[in-house]
Amino acid sequence: MKKNIYYTLLLLSAMFWLSACKDVLDEHTEIINADNTIDVFQKLAAQPNLSKFSDYIRSTGYDKLLVSSQNYTVWAPTNEALATLDASISADPAKLKDFVANHIALTTIAAPKSSADTLKVQLLNKKFATLIGKTFEEAGVTGNGQFVKNGAIYTIDKPVPTKLNVWEFMLSSTDAPLQSNYISNISTMVIDSANATIIGYNNSGAPIYAPNPPMVSRNLYWTSVADLRTENQQYTFFMLQDAAFSSETAKLTPYYAANDKLGLVSDFTVKGLYPVDKLPDTLLSTRGVKIPLTKAAVVKSYRASNGIVHVVSALPFRIKDKVPTFKIEGELPFSFRADRTGNTFYRTKLDNKGILYKDIEVYDHSISEYYIRYVKSSVPMVKYKVYARAVAGAAGDAQVSAFTQRYFIYNSLTSTPTASVYDLFATHNVTLLNYDEVYLGEYTPKQFGLLDLRLTSAASTTKGVSTLILDYLRFEPILP
Repeated sequence: MKKNIYYTLLLLSAMFWLSACKDVLDEHTEIINADNTIDVFQKLAAQPNLSKFSDYIRSTGYDKLLVSSQNYTVWAPTNEALATLDASISADPAKLKDFVANHIALTTIAAPKSSADTLKVQLLNKKFATLIGKTFEEAGVTGNGQFVKNGAIYTIDKPVPTKLNVWEFMLSSTDAPLQSNYISNISTMVIDSANATIIGYNNSGAPIYAPNPPMVSRNLYWTSVADLRTENQQYTFFMLQDAAFSSETAKLTPYYAANDKLGLVSDFTVKGLYPVDKLPDTLLSTRGVKIPLTKAAVVKSYRASNGIVHVVSALPFRIKDKVPTFKIEGELPFSFRADRTGNTFYRTKLDNKGILYKDIEVYDHSISEYYIRYVKSSVPMVKYKVYARAVAGAAGDAQVSAFTQRYFIYNSLTSTPTASVYDLFATHNVTLLNYDEVYLGEYTPKQFGLLDLRLTSAASTTKGVSTLILDYLRFEPILP
């Protein structure tokens, strides 16, 4: 009996191994059967039904690449397919060269075997093509791949013109001019690091540039939301028609003031590709804000080289999503008072309910009114209820008595270039083993923008009196 079981298991293992080997062999059979006597261009030029594309390759100079020792894969449209090519492409040498490059990859590609498999391939024009089963972008692959000594050729039934990326489409589109004009013009000047001279490095390792470094213009959307020019990413981008753009902007004006348009467009981008038939009723923007969607609001869509653009007639954002509750985490300080000494602890602990939390503690620093600085950008103008949690006296904590700490907030209206003014916002009496939030009071920003806050110790150098502890501050907006 034991022998029968053993032989049965051995037989099953062998069958499984052979099946796996067959799958692997199937994937590579085409490559194994390569014709190593000719190159990619010779193979193309020898096929009458691909003569037109061969002519395009020759006229653009890519024939010299395809006879080299480098490996290439070409997706070649048939003569019949190229009859549908826009004449403006074939008549323009630059456009034609880009078109041809959009069908060639610098490597040998074995096509996906299953329609469930997806492969992203970089092409010679730096765009990325999507291969799903027997398709190359929107074109169908006819027959099998033809493998030669320096690559492969696939025949396709449609030409695949170069797609604009999301950024290029937005700039060229006339579907949402208010939005497009605003985003395209929100630029700032930054140091041209590629051409600036580095004369040293600061304590954090950042470069120090020589005086008067060269500057370049950079769009704020690329740095604060998403760089929609990036070809190796996939984005879903919404373009809101003018009437809805104006009405949604007006809803945000009381909270964002002159930055109302920025507050609106900051949530028009989603990571990932969501065609119309895959759109849910809500998506999360790149900064985590809910985008309310209805398929009926989609006026048109454009499949970009790095995602998809939906032109929409409505995106009715909720104010509570645009003006959300936010936290300042104690263990994520922006900076400390410059003369920092003593002990700073970044702690991970369990609270009284067994839930893990992280906080910061500065203990025995010997400096009167020592502070930790926190900053939060793009804070809307609305009245907030502010709560704090600071836990002292837990197991292993050197702080064994209650103490007092204070919160000061930068006043942009009374500060000057030479004198920063921080107003006292609240005093926090930290008691031992209190795991509950403590209500500090109400705070209303004086203008939209930066919240600059200092958690400040007592005016004392005494150990146990000048301690600072913070799990988090929570700002909850009071909305109508």
